[in-house]
Amino acid sequence: MKLYYEWGTRQINKRGEELCGDNIAVSRQKDSVILALSDGLGSGVKANILASLTTQIAIHLLQNNLPIGEVVETLTKTLPVDRVRKLAYSTFAIAQFFRRGTARIVEFDSPAAILLRNRKLYPIVYSEKSIAGKKIEEVVIDLEDGDWVIFVSDGVLNAGIGGVYPLGWGWNQTANFLESHTHRGLTADDLASKIAEAVSELYAGPPGDDVSIVVIKVRRKLVASIFTGPPADSAADGQAVECFLRYPGQHIVCGGTTAKIVALHMNMPLEVDLKTMTEDVPPIAHIQGIDLVSEGILTLTRTSMILRSGVDKNKIQYQTDGVSNLLRMMLSVDHVHFIVGQAVNPAHQNPELPHQLGIRMKVVEEIAEELKKYGKEVTIEEI
Repeated sequence: MKLYYEWGTRQINKRGEELCGDNIAVSRQKDSVILALSDGLGSGVKANILASLTTQIAIHLLQNNLPIGEVVETLTKTLPVDRVRKLAYSTFAIAQFFRRGTARIVEFDSPAAILLRNRKLYPIVYSEKSIAGKKIEEVVIDLEDGDWVIFVSDGVLNAGIGGVYPLGWGWNQTANFLESHTHRGLTADDLASKIAEAVSELYAGPPGDDVSIVVIKVRRKLVASIFTGPPADSAADGQAVECFLRYPGQHIVCGGTTAKIVALHMNMPLEVDLKTMTEDVPPIAHIQGIDLVSEGILTLTRTSMILRSGVDKNKIQYQTDGVSNLLRMMLSVDHVHFIVGQAVNPAHQNPELPHQLGIRMKVVEEIAEELKKYGKEVTIEEI
């Protein structure tokens, strides 16, 4: 089973500093998610530069398929050491999460990652090695759907020092907090926000150290398939519907003719819901077994326009029109797969229609490009 990795991050600057002395970099690759969290020595501009240099080197090398061991070796040999305190100018945690369900974590003088499984702390047993004279902690773990992996900087563990927790919140208390605050309904961003709020409360104001949090939520990929436009060959209608229904996840139909084809081959009634019609958007319809049925080119064009101008998620949350439904569903999944029929619809060639309506494929491609900006994977299949 291939897994999907969702992430959320939070940072809080040290009291009185304009820049955070930590840096976080996360990037999705074809078969993995890579991340680097670095804590620069001290605080402010200098720490920020050193931490940023560390994460950018790490991410760049991993993106170019350099093994993580060689990345660590490059960093340990490259990063300078403070001559007075004999400390590295930055510490780091680097991880690569593979779709096949394994993760490799390497840490240098950084708080150990926290792994939660079934809302319980799951022990991570590190091995120790020396690279360029520096002690490196390393582990490869097998992950499961529902796991959480959390990385934090020292600023989290130091929260509450001299107050609620005389020696700081610490790793164990942080883990205990996470055990009682994780559940499947949370997003990675939700949990990162919860941790940041707790840290702020413990500091009772701006923190005395830079705070960085990275949350990885391990789950199955969420997919939506959108069938729009009849196939070029009408004889292939039935096969196209069967293929569409075999795709996992949510099923969306955009287009009146397409909806009639799907309803016919599913042997289900097609019922139009006029209450959902607005001045700008035609009504949606219902087919049992299909998650959303909307009109085609007008709805898609309006959807593209809103994506380009910026989606107000609060505004569309409770709207019932076709565009709001389509936007909510696309933005709630990780992968959107378009199945675009190539039959020519005479209505789209009408010179009286607004020019910006364009043709179906052009609008789908515009939507695809905008969805990618929201971090979505998008594929387009022509039939």
